[in-house]
Amino acid sequence: MPISLRTRLQQRAELTQRVRSFFHARGVLEIDTPVLQGGANLDYGVVPFRLCDGKTVRFLPTSPEHALKRLIAAGIGDCWTLAPAFRSGENGQRHAPEFRMLEWYRLGWDDHALADEVIALFAVITGRPPTAERLTWRNAFRLHAHLDPVTASIEDLHRQLGTDAGVVGHDRAAALDLILTRDIEPHLGRGVWTIMTDYPASACAQARIRSDADGMPVAARFEIYGDGIELANGYHELTNAAELKQRHQQELATRSNGEQLDESFHHAMQRGLPDCAGVAVGFDRLVMIALGLQQIADTQAIPWNDA
Repeated sequence: MPISLRTRLQQRAELTQRVRSFFHARGVLEIDTPVLQGGANLDYGVVPFRLCDGKTVRFLPTSPEHALKRLIAAGIGDCWTLAPAFRSGENGQRHAPEFRMLEWYRLGWDDHALADEVIALFAVITGRPPTAERLTWRNAFRLHAHLDPVTASIEDLHRQLGTDAGVVGHDRAAALDLILTRDIEPHLGRGVWTIMTDYPASACAQARIRSDADGMPVAARFEIYGDGIELANGYHELTNAAELKQRHQQELATRSNGEQLDESFHHAMQRGLPDCAGVAVGFDRLVMIALGLQQIADTQAIPWNDA
């Protein structure tokens, strides 16, 4: 084994130990979650791997969210895991079809309190100060793209995108996503961590919806950036089981790859998810930043393309 690879793996192991020590000191229980589940995670834009064994269909988790929430509904309390996650078609400098997701949940917390804890952990992992700016999704567009994403017309978005407008057509959500990725994210997390808050209600995923300072409905959701890279995605979790299932059914109706509802997950939500906040962190990306590496493959023992 080359010395450089062994050194990187030793450094990664040390960072993993810092995570374990961080949560142990705070009384958060470590959990091992399954690598196969009976239904799919149904997150917008994320495609799961589907496996068939005779008549049995299973899905590789795109995150450990469903398993952890089932356990929380069963009463285990605050918990965390560092688990394999799989996303079909994602392969590049900052993406891999297989990676590690660090995910945890705090009972009785909201997204603001959890974002502060994420920054505290990032400081421990990277050695950088726990200094962060908070920026709403809308103000991020105003500041870095010089447009208001709420009032801008599709023509305004096309002008912003220029020659890239043809990629999104008249899909407003896709246009905003591309502007965010292309024109805004590279500016975030420079010098200090950036906590982006108050996402559009349409991007709520499994977050509850609340009103912002202007009285507009927004998702109780945050993302955290460092060096222009998205590292964390957190919610003040939706606990209304009927609304959550409706959201998943609406997303499922847009799919054509054999995805199925995770009925075991929804049965657990019907029994009752306590008030909590949860966050998912792309651990490989965090290792990239901590070790000054340029791509996810450099953080992994055996990268996807070499497997």
